[in-house]
Amino acid sequence: MTVYTGSEIIANYLIKEKVPYVIGIPGHGCLALVDAFYKTKNKMKLIQPKQEMAGVHLAVGYYRITGQPLCVFTSIGPGAINTAIGLADAYVDSMSVLVLTGDTHTHMRGKGVLQEIERRRDSDFPRILEPIVKRSWQVSAVDQLPSIMQRAFNQMLTGRHGPVHIDLPMDVQAAAIETEIPEPKNRRPLGRIYGDPELVKKAVDLFKSAKRPVIFLGGGVVTAEAFEEVKELAEKTGAAVVATMMGKDAFPNDHPLFCWASGSKGTTVGLKMTSEADVLLAVGCRFADESASSYKYGVSFSIPPTKLIHVDIDPNEIGKNYSTEIGIVGDAKSVLRQMVNKLEEDNYDKDYKSTEYYKEIQR
Repeated sequence: MTVYTGSEIIANYLIKEKVPYVIGIPGHGCLALVDAFYKTKNKMKLIQPKQEMAGVHLAVGYYRITGQPLCVFTSIGPGAINTAIGLADAYVDSMSVLVLTGDTHTHMRGKGVLQEIERRRDSDFPRILEPIVKRSWQVSAVDQLPSIMQRAFNQMLTGRHGPVHIDLPMDVQAAAIETEIPEPKNRRPLGRIYGDPELVKKAVDLFKSAKRPVIFLGGGVVTAEAFEEVKELAEKTGAAVVATMMGKDAFPNDHPLFCWASGSKGTTVGLKMTSEADVLLAVGCRFADESASSYKYGVSFSIPPTKLIHVDIDPNEIGKNYSTEIGIVGDAKSVLRQMVNKLEEDNYDKDYKSTEYYKEIQR
């Protein structure tokens, strides 16, 4: 085994996760991290933003485009607090980013040292981020880091994605131990979550019976990379495809079945399709007020009588804002593939271009 400082464990683990960039501003609370990132500069580049909030936004933007999470690091106090707005954005939009914040030496916790928040609890900064991160860790010893790094990436990249936070005391950053850098996949659950087969069958039968079917795409479709599955399902059923702002690039914008957006920023055709649908298949969306026109009945949606099939990785979203006919918990790509496969088993492939519904979409 090799001797690594806490910061070197972090840097080398990030490299194993194929993280290409770390983003941060040097400060007294993260100097050991900066040293470790300098040593690994040939394998992982450091970007210094003008402000920590901008650094988190940069990381979130990179994740939106590539699906690869980046790491943002800060000093203690103001630098750490500056990440909050970016983290709130990442949390609401289910974007993965790892934020490392410097903190007081473990043996000085509670003394009120420079920039420590300690009036209610010693080194209390992590509680500020609790509502806007998927998980937070406050490290007490360097030997915890290999496990925490693995768990942080597991949290970011499984289930409903989101940001995570690790609070790093300055002495833990610099302390050295003899250890090995763990392999990322050794403890990561792999594979995708499929929907209940009986519910998928019922959803397919209901969708086949629709006269005005609509597929409504949220950001979960993009995260799951379910692009081919959406296209196949739409073309087999002749369903109109409408997107939220988060899901707008999940379907070819020049496809004749694409009807753009619904909601407060929706198009005329998009609003017409979703408000007049008899069956609506919503995938990876949470029906936020922007896509639901502040829930005013008949503007974006008419549920009921529209029958809603809601597919989402997070069971908390299903039935939260609209009653569902069928709710399926699962990965967007997996569930849509199940639906396409069931249609193929049924030899169902609609000649949708000859239907009045298709002609209406084209108008």
